[in-house]
Amino acid sequence: MVNKLITGIAEAIRKEFPVSTHKIYTEKTEQGMKESCFFILCITQWHDPKLKDRFRLNTSFDIHYFPKTGNAEGWEVAEKLRSLLEWITIDDALIRGSSINYKMEDGTLHFFVDYNLNMDTKKEPYAYMEEVKVNGKIAKAGN
Repeated sequence: MVNKLITGIAEAIRKEFPVSTHKIYTEKTEQGMKESCFFILCITQWHDPKLKDRFRLNTSFDIHYFPKTGNAEGWEVAEKLRSLLEWITIDDALIRGSSINYKMEDGTLHFFVDYNLNMDTKKEPYAYMEEVKVNGKIAKAGN
């Protein structure tokens, strides 16, 4: 699921930042990163068990942006990312980002966003009740 989320984030970023001007990295690179680029990093992922086969999958990301011209460029990109990453598309479903915040640190923008999904582990469909009989009576007023 992390890879699907990373793909959804990258596709959302591509709406505003074309591949010709901004590269997106998803794996750590020791050298060779050209500035005015993004690095998508999954920080944490945890499962929160719910009833039966259900769980909540909470995933936190830190999207790094390396500006070419300085902090002002970083803050402009942060505002664009805020609207681009509020909703991303995964498997034709919209997923809303939460806990969005950002900061500039050592000339790099760190944009934090969480995506929380309700999931289940059961692969086959649930068996539904085929028929039900209901027996009841209506009480008369005053009885």
